[in-house]
Amino acid sequence: MKNSVLIFLFSLIITSCNNDKSKSSQKSSQKRIENHIDSVSYAIGLDVAMRLEEQFKDIDHDMLSQAIDDYRAGNELYLSDKERLAVIKKYNDITVPKFRMDKEKLNIVEGGKFLDDNLKVDGVIEHKSGIQYKVITEGSGPKPKSNESVQIHYTGKLIDGTKFDSSYDRGQPAVFPVSRVVPGFSQGLQLMNVGSTYQLFIPGHLGYGQGDGPGGPMAVMIFQVEMLNIIKEPTQPIN
Repeated sequence: MKNSVLIFLFSLIITSCNNDKSKSSQKSSQKRIENHIDSVSYAIGLDVAMRLEEQFKDIDHDMLSQAIDDYRAGNELYLSDKERLAVIKKYNDITVPKFRMDKEKLNIVEGGKFLDDNLKVDGVIEHKSGIQYKVITEGSGPKPKSNESVQIHYTGKLIDGTKFDSSYDRGQPAVFPVSRVVPGFSQGLQLMNVGSTYQLFIPGHLGYGQGDGPGGPMAVMIFQVEMLNIIKEPTQPIN
């Protein structure tokens, strides 16, 4: 759990999250995106809004915006620094644990039902590790080992269809060690030949568990993964 809302908000700036729950039907009459800084600023705002909706309960968005505006404008603030820290501590100590516990219980129930129903879908296989997967396209190349790195394209979604990450949206494949991702994703990658495309269904305990992952604690994650290549570590020259 994050120790303060400040740390939480800072983490939003360095976290890439995407969401396909478009609200474009409500056209904004505010400032339009005209340059890169506009795009970055708007993207950070979306990240903050999405994570607040996902992880925090009963936040007054008008007061949140007013606090930002007051600070930037140099206005007199409603809370002193000491009062601000006390309010945040009380929220983290009392409200956040209950909200997280309720969210975890809901994710366990809804995730379990989804996985039970998903096993009835044609082509879905349950692996002994606990993950489920479906072969979209079977490749003929080698399979990665746990000590290797892979180059993949992927899209990650929650069971309600919310997209939280996509290498396709970033316009370039992702490269990372197989052992440096959540256990269920690591296991799924090791099932795939180069050239394959799989759907991976990862139970909460094999994802981020009780941590702060997409969808909250114990959320089921769904990935569509295209295995592009196995990245060999460069050999060290013998002196």
